[in-house]
Amino acid sequence: MKMNYLGKLNIPVIGKLVNLGLILTITFNSLDLKAQAPSNQTTLETASKSTANKLNRFSLGLKVSHLYDVKYSAFDLLTTGASANDLSGLNGPKTAFDMAAGIDVNYFFSPLFSMDFGYEQGKMTGANKTEYYESSVGFYSLGANISLKRSLRTKDYKFVPFLRASISRAQYESERKLISDDFPLGPKTSGAALMYGFGLGARYYINKNWSVYILSEYNTISTDAWDGYDYGSGRDQMLRSSVGIKYAFGRNKHVDQTLAWQDNRVDHLQARLDEQVNQAVKNINDSVNQTLASYLNRPGSKDSDEDGIVDKFDKCPDVPGLFSNNGCPPVDEMKKLEEKIKSVEAAVAKANEAPSVKTKAEPNTNPSVAVAPSTSSSNTGGGKLSEDEKYRLKNELLVEMYPIRFAYNSYQINAESYQHLNTVAVILRNNPAYKIKLIGYTDGIGSAEYNKKLGKQRADAVATYLESRGIVKERISAVGEGKNQPLDDNDSKIGKANNRRVELILD
Repeated sequence: MKMNYLGKLNIPVIGKLVNLGLILTITFNSLDLKAQAPSNQTTLETASKSTANKLNRFSLGLKVSHLYDVKYSAFDLLTTGASANDLSGLNGPKTAFDMAAGIDVNYFFSPLFSMDFGYEQGKMTGANKTEYYESSVGFYSLGANISLKRSLRTKDYKFVPFLRASISRAQYESERKLISDDFPLGPKTSGAALMYGFGLGARYYINKNWSVYILSEYNTISTDAWDGYDYGSGRDQMLRSSVGIKYAFGRNKHVDQTLAWQDNRVDHLQARLDEQVNQAVKNINDSVNQTLASYLNRPGSKDSDEDGIVDKFDKCPDVPGLFSNNGCPPVDEMKKLEEKIKSVEAAVAKANEAPSVKTKAEPNTNPSVAVAPSTSSSNTGGGKLSEDEKYRLKNELLVEMYPIRFAYNSYQINAESYQHLNTVAVILRNNPAYKIKLIGYTDGIGSAEYNKKLGKQRADAVATYLESRGIVKERISAVGEGKNQPLDDNDSKIGKANNRRVELILD
């Protein structure tokens, strides 16, 4: 008659295992939360970085195992000299598919090495031709695991095989009976013995917290009374095959999923590829620079406004513009430019009406347009402005009509402003006597002190860029006005964007 292996599991023992699991779960969760909680002296940013760098290491697991008594034939003779036949599992109708259930905790010291401690309890049976035994067994086990990982790998692991070695304290209580009539052959024997084992298993990570595993381990017990009778061999053997599930405590991926090492061959190969790519890019850049230099040195290749369009094909050679607009600024900006130029030409014409009087600065109804008077050294026409003076006035006008805009709460220069700043740099290089004043403004959000500091940072950012374009530091001054003197209202997004600016004023 076959035995029901489900009936062999001790229900009160299973309840104790579940309770122990709940206690360990609460304990490790508390430890995990405590480790992740920042101290009062730690900033939120530092705590966030610390949590991001922490990997899951602790795990708690439940498992079920099949216990198979392996026939040990090294000593088939009894101490009396009679022949013996060691009892083994799954050997006839009096044995069953023996099971045990258990719990364990696991800690990973590195991506390659971990240790675990656990307890299992279950039932075992075994038989030979004349007798069989039934035994209650329990194991307190300490195990060491080494992950088997490949060196050449770029992705995190989901499936990890591993080797295992363990040492256990094995408890047993066995009873022997005759197969023919179930007659007991002596009293029950009980005790505890040292057990050690070696095995092979594999883990599969469902996600960063949950994983399942299988393990097959060959165990040697240092007693032959395991099956209720000492045959004189001094030991017995068992095959323990387990299936389990584990939960890892933490918010990040498990350390076992990470790479064990970075192969030097990969590093060397990457370094060679980087060197080849860098050399190829350098060769291309050198070739392009040489081609560009030879092109720019040809007659008719001058680019006065440095907008990338030579004067020969640039309809606005003195003003940086767009290729799509034949070298001229956008249409809207062209209209504004034409209106400003008309106002400057009117001021120039008015200055030319008084040839015997030195030209003075005209009062300007538009405060954003600065009209500089002609100097005595360059004004050789008895009061009339030379073409050079008119050119300078137009350049001053360009500086005034393009304030540099910034994003909210930022002093990073945007890409659209670089083209204008390049023009400003050309103007300053062509006019060494000019000095420029940069005034940084903000929108109305925030305190006056903070906005004044942000305005100064914006002005300094523009000054730093102009210095990188060859303008000496002594020719540039930078101040921050913050939210003072807004150009537009601070109630709308457009108005706020218009106020976040740096104005350029020629001294």
